[in-house]
Amino acid sequence: MLDPSFEESVNAGSDLVRELAQGLPAVLDLLREHEDDFDEVLPTIFLSEVAQWYAEAWLARETDPDTFEEANRFVARMAARYPEVSPSERNMLAVGFLEALPNPAEPGRGCLDALPDILREEREAMDSPANGPGDG
Repeated sequence: MLDPSFEESVNAGSDLVRELAQGLPAVLDLLREHEDDFDEVLPTIFLSEVAQWYAEAWLARETDPDTFEEANRFVARMAARYPEVSPSERNMLAVGFLEALPNPAEPGRGCLDALPDILREEREAMDSPANGPGDG
């Protein structure tokens, strides 16, 4: 049997990613594909899929600016909610999305420069060997 607090955390995370995706057609498509694959929303895994899409959209921003604009809207929503959410949800966003963004020397790493300050600073803190999510 799952720990009730774990189940509550997953449900809260699922609700949060659904909220962030509202009105963003490409993100909602990713969410539908994710649900088809897993039969539920696994928030951390979904956020890692969104991070990959975000980096790909950043790489294609010159030829497909509309997709990157939508990706930026999703990230802006996440940045606005980041300081307001619970510590477990903040950790989910950090581990699911920020940690899944490209590492140094990987294609798309420049997408980190396009992140809102709060998210970019958190990722930079995560990249530091002395820090982890929320420690920066």
